[in-house]
Amino acid sequence: MKEQPIVKVPSQEKDRLFFLDFLKAISIVAVVSFHAVFVPSSTFIASAGTLETLFAPLRFCVPVFLTISLFLFERTIAKSSTEPKSLFKKRFNRLGIPILFWFSIAAGLKLINGNSILEIIVSIFQGEIFTGAYYFLVVLQLLWNFVLLRNWLIQEQNIITTIIAQGVALLFVYATIGGLFVNPVLMILKFLERPFILYWFVYMAFGLYINQNFDSIERISYSLTKTYKTLILCFTAATMIAEYRVLTLLLADSLRPFDYATFSCILSVPTIFICFASINEKSLPSPMVKITKILSKYSLGIFCINGILAQIFLSIGTRLFSQTNFNFVEILAIKILGWMGLLVLSLLLSIVLKRFGLKRMVC
Repeated sequence: MKEQPIVKVPSQEKDRLFFLDFLKAISIVAVVSFHAVFVPSSTFIASAGTLETLFAPLRFCVPVFLTISLFLFERTIAKSSTEPKSLFKKRFNRLGIPILFWFSIAAGLKLINGNSILEIIVSIFQGEIFTGAYYFLVVLQLLWNFVLLRNWLIQEQNIITTIIAQGVALLFVYATIGGLFVNPVLMILKFLERPFILYWFVYMAFGLYINQNFDSIERISYSLTKTYKTLILCFTAATMIAEYRVLTLLLADSLRPFDYATFSCILSVPTIFICFASINEKSLPSPMVKITKILSKYSLGIFCINGILAQIFLSIGTRLFSQTNFNFVEILAIKILGWMGLLVLSLLLSIVLKRFGLKRMVC
């Protein structure tokens, strides 16, 4: 999602931060992949676990987006003489308008589809008013808590404490899923859905630490060869596949809301930043630079539009294919084709909306 720092960045610094555009671009592409199956899960039950496991390495997307938001927020605070609470209000206003716009559209569509007001209110607070809406609830919680905890988090030992605390929280989640606690605990976690901050607070520490130590991270990134970076990324992908395989066995019905409550998702953030902090415009072919910049620019619009379209297309697909059974190859083809089509359509609609004067809703 597009989150511009308030302070103007010198051109040389913008060149250094091109890697953020790159991370936004690959993250938004990954996000769309998880919304791209437009047939009911009942039509591919036998392949659902395998499909989730295969695409598990792409779940770096939301953690990276959250870390970028906190990284840029801390960057703004560090360069500004304005109080963090005032900067939060500005960021809240910046995010609040598109959130209200897209949530209202999604709520209107649900009303037309026959959902009750109560169902709509619950879906808003659960972050399911449209697919992926929970992200905005999470990022607002993290930004506000970051303002409250920043002076404490600045101390390096407290960053480590936060990471350990997040690990303990995930162990609690795993213990709950595994049946160690009474069933109502699991039911409460499922009701609270993905906006529950228990799964996300570590990214405040990551955003602050990366901003404070960006020069060191950049130097490490430049010092690593492509071979080492490939090995690091492959190791991270392998850990994500292994952990998601365990989750799919424990949660046979659905990974939600625990699909990002994993140790491998946390691991993906430092590895992604270390491997790509050295990326600049000269590192990539010119066409790829252009694609990167346009995907990054419209990441907000793509995120929201693809989430709304995904629900519309799934509703249509459910009516058409509810009695069909797809094998793994068929559902994989459906997912890949849906992924590409949804990404392109969401980008095109974002560009159209910008041209109609709705830039703040998509950029």
